[in-house]
Amino acid sequence: RNFDQKDVNLFASIANQAAVAIASIRSAELLEENRRRLAELEALNELSKSISTLFDFEETLFSIVGLMTRTLRSDMGVLVLYDHQLKLLRAVKPAFGLNDAQIKDFRTRPDEGVTGQSFCKGIPIRLNRLDGETQQVLRRAGLSEVKSILAAPLKVKSQTLGVIHVFSKNENNFHEDDLRLFMILSSQAAVVVNSSKMLREIEEERKKDSALLASIGEGVLAIDRGGKIIMLNPAGEQITGFLEEELLGQTIKETLGLWDKDEKQIADQDSPIAKVLTEGKKVTLSEIYLRKRDGTLFPAYISVAATRDADDKIIGAIVVFRDITHELEVEQMKQELISIATHELRTPITGIKGYLDMILAGDAGPVSGELKEMLEEITRINQRLADLVDDLLNVGRLEQGRIEFKPVAMDIAQLIDEVVKELQIQAKEKNLELRFEKHEMEKVKADPERTRQILINLIGNAIKYTEHGSVTVTLGKNEHEVIVAVEDTGIGISREAQKNLFEKFYRVKTEKTRQITGTGLGLWITKQLVEKQGGKIWVESQEGKGSTFSFSLPMA
Repeated sequence: RNFDQKDVNLFASIANQAAVAIASIRSAELLEENRRRLAELEALNELSKSISTLFDFEETLFSIVGLMTRTLRSDMGVLVLYDHQLKLLRAVKPAFGLNDAQIKDFRTRPDEGVTGQSFCKGIPIRLNRLDGETQQVLRRAGLSEVKSILAAPLKVKSQTLGVIHVFSKNENNFHEDDLRLFMILSSQAAVVVNSSKMLREIEEERKKDSALLASIGEGVLAIDRGGKIIMLNPAGEQITGFLEEELLGQTIKETLGLWDKDEKQIADQDSPIAKVLTEGKKVTLSEIYLRKRDGTLFPAYISVAATRDADDKIIGAIVVFRDITHELEVEQMKQELISIATHELRTPITGIKGYLDMILAGDAGPVSGELKEMLEEITRINQRLADLVDDLLNVGRLEQGRIEFKPVAMDIAQLIDEVVKELQIQAKEKNLELRFEKHEMEKVKADPERTRQILINLIGNAIKYTEHGSVTVTLGKNEHEVIVAVEDTGIGISREAQKNLFEKFYRVKTEKTRQITGTGLGLWITKQLVEKQGGKIWVESQEGKGSTFSFSLPMA
């Protein structure tokens, strides 16, 4: 039939009611959306408050996990972090709604269950019906009542730290909107967890450093780029008498000071600390004087090394020092004992040599055959003992500064020629060729007697450690120095041994050197005699091919 006006009015009325109903539904949807947005904002606001507890790692985690659990209508919440040593994802305390045993037992492999998927793929996952693998992981931890899970990776830039979860005992507990909110909250939580983790690691490292510094028996002092003291360890406090707080912000010059062996204050430009701060090279001083809090000076061994930032710029220095008062006293006693012993030995050794010379000369009757050989061997042994006594006496005199140097303008070529002639007999006994091509050379400023001793030591050593071939002495020069080189074709010296060659009592220990007698003092004495005359000494050598010892002396 045809619609009349009554039908039209009825249809209009129904349409109006439908419009009202649709508007009501839309309003309800908008209200629900606003409620969700409000819940998200409240959750984010609560999360931001947890940042204020950032310095307490456990409290921060508990705030984050608890907030997410409550907001998403869940029963439990737990965070797992990746353990690089065990290669497992392990739950960390505190967790929300889990006991200690469940936290301890909740661990999983990186590719296992929903936790492993979220960690490996780096995506959030909503699981309203659990798969068998996830159920197995939960059973291991005593969490069989869990029916629904939200899991999201804790990612900071490209690094995934672990996975955060919320658990529900109800099936189908989580909606798509819950997953979206969970994603937002977990991304914020990752930043907080990472910062908390970093701060905890920094604090742990600081405690380790403090414990290490406290256990060190030597004083350790740190300064900044401006030379201000920023740290002193307990041993340093004990050595100096200063408390760390009394030194902070002050310079070493204002507090400990620096004095040389003569107890004269070291100028700023000569300070080893200033050199390290400007040049960056490590400086070690075997004897320097520092000031205690009571004003007394004490001898110290110090080592200064630069500290640098990530760009390798110098930002300060570390000074390690120790009181060597006792060491110097022991060394002094040792030197005095050696000096007394060597002086007491010298007289009988000289007497023995005199009597042996008289017997070998026939003053007590004819000497021949086996008896003569025995007496000659005794003479050689006595001479080695005399050489040892002389070396020990020279060491003591050099260390105590009792050897006098009288530098004059001298002809070094003439002196070498004389020494070479003196040592020709030793060379010929071993069938070695000892040669020196004398030629004109500038005069050097040196003590003739001490320089003769240097030449005898070096050429004598070359003959001693060479079995076949030759020993050659050459002369050269540079702008301000004359250089003497003693080259042999002997057994050579390894690179490792060369590092310690000029140290007191050091001897190269190889099968070839065991049969060669020596004290280990000759090269140390030689080095002291060269350096005290303003020169330098060095060695170039290759095992099995020989060595070249060179030294320089200033031109007159």
